[in-house]
Amino acid sequence: MMGLDQKTWVRLCPLSDVPVGKAANLFINGQRLVITRHGDTAYVLQGHCSHMLFYFKDAKVDNCILTCSLHQSQFDIRDGSIVTWTEKITGRLLEEIKLKKQLRTYETTVRDGIIYVQWPTSNPDGVRVKF
Repeated sequence: MMGLDQKTWVRLCPLSDVPVGKAANLFINGQRLVITRHGDTAYVLQGHCSHMLFYFKDAKVDNCILTCSLHQSQFDIRDGSIVTWTEKITGRLLEEIKLKKQLRTYETTVRDGIIYVQWPTSNPDGVRVKF
C-alpha cells in the first residue's frame, strides 16, 4: 500500500482548457493553486505571490514569466524562481530572498492532450480537482 508521502499522477484537465498568457485558478483538495501553459507544456504553481500573498488568478504570463498583478514581482513558471523582486534590492539580501521566496511548483506531464500533476495520495480517483 502506498503512503501519503508518495505521489501519483492525478488527472487535471485538457491542455486546451488552459489559457495562454495568463494564470488560471486550480483547486486540488481545496488548495488554491494556479495553472498556466507555454506551448504544449503545463505548469502548476502555488496560487499566491510570495511577496504579499496576492492571488495569481489572471496574472499575466509572457515567455514563461509570471508577473504578479499587485507589485509586479516576476517568477519563472518552469521552476518558481524569482526573476524580479518588487523592491529594488541587490547583493546578499536579494540572494536570501530568492532562496526563501521561490514559488512552490508541482511536477506535471501532458499525455494525449490531458494534463496530470504529481500529487501526494494513495487514491488518485479520490482527489478533488476544480478548474
